[in-house]
Amino acid sequence: MAIRDTLALNEDQHALQDTLRGFLAGQLPSAALHAALETEAGYSAELHARLAGELGLTGLTIPEDYGGLGMSQAEASVVHTELGRALYPGPFLSSSLAAGVLLAADDRAATERWLPLLAGGSVTGTVAAADEGGHWSPGSDSVRAERAPGGWRLYGHRWYVIAGHVADIVVVPAITESGLAMFLVESRSLGYTASGQLGLDLTRRVCVTAFDEAPAVLLSRGESAAAALDRAERDFLLATAAEAAGGIGWCLDATIAYAKDRDQFGQPIGSFQDVARACVDMLSEFQAVSAAARYAAVAAEDGTDEAPMAAHVAALRAGEAYRAVTESAIGVFGGTGFSWEHDAHLYYRRAWSAERLAGGPQAHRAAISDLDGH
Repeated sequence: MAIRDTLALNEDQHALQDTLRGFLAGQLPSAALHAALETEAGYSAELHARLAGELGLTGLTIPEDYGGLGMSQAEASVVHTELGRALYPGPFLSSSLAAGVLLAADDRAATERWLPLLAGGSVTGTVAAADEGGHWSPGSDSVRAERAPGGWRLYGHRWYVIAGHVADIVVVPAITESGLAMFLVESRSLGYTASGQLGLDLTRRVCVTAFDEAPAVLLSRGESAAAALDRAERDFLLATAAEAAGGIGWCLDATIAYAKDRDQFGQPIGSFQDVARACVDMLSEFQAVSAAARYAAVAAEDGTDEAPMAAHVAALRAGEAYRAVTESAIGVFGGTGFSWEHDAHLYYRRAWSAERLAGGPQAHRAAISDLDGH
């Protein structure tokens, strides 16, 4: 069966979508989101625990043998879309990326220890892979690893680390004397610090992480480490593309509702040609980004050769469209859209920030060119 024949959500995926959308609508309305953003952590630990316990989302793609649900990237895409629609600020994405690296680890003891805890939501994780420019560069020497009595020690910095301020474990690519390797650092260890990094997005905090003789566990090295890092980056691109589709969907629905209810010169503004055209353009972008994100997720699930290319194409398309849609929505909302109380600015901030977390549009274009053999 061709990928294009499997893009439509199946019955179970529709049920997952409806359940999560209803849950988040009830538990994370605008007022609750704004309140969560004012806390030290930037999200509600209670809500995160409910998502883990009642819906099992923290174990979504973790195999059942480790306490997870064992679902695929196709289901994960549905979840990320709904979390993006609600601008969920908790560490779901960061933990799922860490779990993906642990699944590929050569150190089975680390896998067996940490995956059940991540699946249950009692532990949160993240991947610290970006250099100062935001690129996930396997050859970057911004973190190096050295052998020491009693184990490995890490030295250096990583930037743009999602939820680094609340992560219990941090998965880190580092350069050893024999090449690339993947390590795990416990955040409570001496020698590890996470400092808030200034960013536009108020709903997703990122950090600069510093490793100063931080003790680390070797997870994998060489080709295994490179494959694990590639998978983490691919999963990150798939997630952010799906989140963008969800955010665009919110902008579309909010704009249509506003255009119906807002009167100007004695008639709904939705009857104005410019507003109607803006809504049509948003719908077109929503359909295109949803299709690209879904295609990339299914390609990853099927393990096709085009999966890496599809992930970068989806991320590039989603980033550009999300920015354009949020700007258009704020234009329709007018002065209301610029107010602190309205959520439009939060989606605008997420759109601009998310596009740059993996190096920005140029990084995707360069990756696509390399994968295309040019």
